[in-house]
Amino acid sequence: MKKEERDDNVVLFPGLLSRLVERGMTALKEKRHYDAASCFRQVVEMEPTHSQARYGLVIAHIEMNQLETARSYCLSMLEEGLGDYYEVLQVYISILVQLGSYQEVVDVLEGVIEEDRLPSASAEHFYQLLDFARQMTGAETDIEEEEAPSLPDPEILTSQLYGGSMDQQIGAVQQLGRYPLSTVEQVFAEFLIKEDQSPVLKSYILQLLKELGSRKSFDIHKFGRLYTVQAEELEDVFHESFGTRVLESLNDKLGQKDPMLQDMVEQLWWHYLFALYPETPEPLNADIWVEALLHTGRRLLHGEEAQEELNEDVLKASARIEEIEKPLLTDT
Repeated sequence: MKKEERDDNVVLFPGLLSRLVERGMTALKEKRHYDAASCFRQVVEMEPTHSQARYGLVIAHIEMNQLETARSYCLSMLEEGLGDYYEVLQVYISILVQLGSYQEVVDVLEGVIEEDRLPSASAEHFYQLLDFARQMTGAETDIEEEEAPSLPDPEILTSQLYGGSMDQQIGAVQQLGRYPLSTVEQVFAEFLIKEDQSPVLKSYILQLLKELGSRKSFDIHKFGRLYTVQAEELEDVFHESFGTRVLESLNDKLGQKDPMLQDMVEQLWWHYLFALYPETPEPLNADIWVEALLHTGRRLLHGEEAQEELNEDVLKASARIEEIEKPLLTDT
């Protein structure tokens, strides 16, 4: 498949991609697979041919047992020639085996072998997989399909969703996401309207409902407001051009003067946007939010107050950030 050229002129915030990849890898190691997928997805939104992020998405979805999604991501990497071909191929074959798609394993490996493309170091392994798949294909009519791994009872997961720690709640959301949409849609709908539940968790749930293909509208209660959203019309918060534009302006203003402050306000900004999701910050004025972030960041990091008088809009934006961030940072 021919790679598509990017036709936009977006200038990415320096270091943003590498930081997101690093966070995604850390999340994978800590088994925070949904967080990892979110980080890698942000990278792919900004740089579609980023092979490490694309591969990370494959692994994260395998860990979440979303094998069909992982299969799709993996196949697109093979077609576009991204990453180490044989490493990606091995993962792809592994996914097909887990899905029981043995005939596809046979077709893929026979095609690779016919082209004489197997490196000697991995040839024996792929031949063994091919032999196994051929045996399974021949035996398909004589064996029953293996039962899917059992999942925790939805009622137990729902109880954990409402009463667990933040990590346990995220885990419950991930596990519930493995059930059919019809089983969990109402559970998630009821959670979204609870005033006392984390706005960050509600953002996770909204994105998951979109990924699961929900076509319903949902009432959501966040920060004292109740409003309705249509799941299929939601956009990824990190796809918002406004968020990136604010970071670009921040970088222009800070440069390399205070890397610690820059990292801190960058995380503060994305966390704020995710908590606010699916709403957008008001006003949509990048300069105001840059000044508000710098003011808030300096206060939180260095205990510094502004040396010059700030206008009312900047003070309101800064107060809004602190209002939303303080309880969230306590929860996480």
